[in-house]
Amino acid sequence: MAVSRLSIVKFLELALAIACVVLHYKSLGERDAITQLLTSGTFVGYSVILIALFAGYLLSNPINKKLDMFFSLIGCAMFIASGVLILKEWENAWSNDTKKIAISKGSLAIVNGVLFLFDAVFTLRD
Repeated sequence: MAVSRLSIVKFLELALAIACVVLHYKSLGERDAITQLLTSGTFVGYSVILIALFAGYLLSNPINKKLDMFFSLIGCAMFIASGVLILKEWENAWSNDTKKIAISKGSLAIVNGVLFLFDAVFTLRD
C-alpha cells in the first residue's frame, strides 16, 4: 500500500489532536464555560473523527471529497478558535507548569488548525 500525502496529513492531524487531548487533561483550568466546552468538544470530537478518517484511508476506503473538505474546514476553524481562546485565557495567569502546558496546548491547537487548512487545500487539488 502506498502512503499518500493525505494519509500523512491525516496522521499528523490525529497525532496533534491526541496531543491536545492529553495536554488538555493535564492543564484543566479554563474558567470560561465556552472555552471549556469548545476545547473539550473539539479535541475529543476530532480525535474520534480523525481515527475514523485515518482508518478509512488505511483501508483504502476514503470518504467523499466534499465531506472531507467539510471536516477539514470546520476542523480548521474549531482548532484555531480553541487555540486562541486557550491562549487568551492563560495569557495573564501566574507563570507555573500548568500555564506552560496550557500555552503548549493552545499553540498545538492553532498549528493543527493550520494543518487542517493545508489538508483542505490538498483535498481540493487532488
